[in-house]
Amino acid sequence: MARISVIIFLCLAASCRNKNLTSIFQNHKFDKEVIDKLPLYDSLTNVLLENYPSIRPHIEPEGSYRYIPAEDGNDLDKVLPKPGADKVKQYLSQLGADFIYGIDVFKDSTIRISVRDTYIQADHLHIRERLSFLPKGGSFQEREFPVKDTILNRNWQYWISFDEQFLF
Repeated sequence: MARISVIIFLCLAASCRNKNLTSIFQNHKFDKEVIDKLPLYDSLTNVLLENYPSIRPHIEPEGSYRYIPAEDGNDLDKVLPKPGADKVKQYLSQLGADFIYGIDVFKDSTIRISVRDTYIQADHLHIRERLSFLPKGGSFQEREFPVKDTILNRNWQYWISFDEQFLF
């Protein structure tokens, strides 16, 4: 009986898939303004890497140090020396809230910039735009549907995930 319930649940979940997802995925473009701001993102990551020794103790085990300007207030001042914190805040201000939602710094010194999260209520869809920075360059993670990506240069990958929110 439990197996039948699980099978019915999975069939219902599959049938609830957003019919517009493929179309939205195919038609959603990488934001040229994000790409044009790459020099500012470079400057921001350079400051973070210069101050990595101060950040490292704040990296969560099996995770990252996460800074979300709108939520963390002056938390940055507790992590970075004042000159570094001031430079980061300067670059965040220059980028503007529409072009940076948060920052993750990982143990291996890679950095992920959360550009923006958008929710399309009519389609129950979260669209999350991210930039991944590899300080030494290298191979980027290959992403598959429902994520699209583009490599901007040897250090930067721009990727967008499309996450459906189901209501049961």
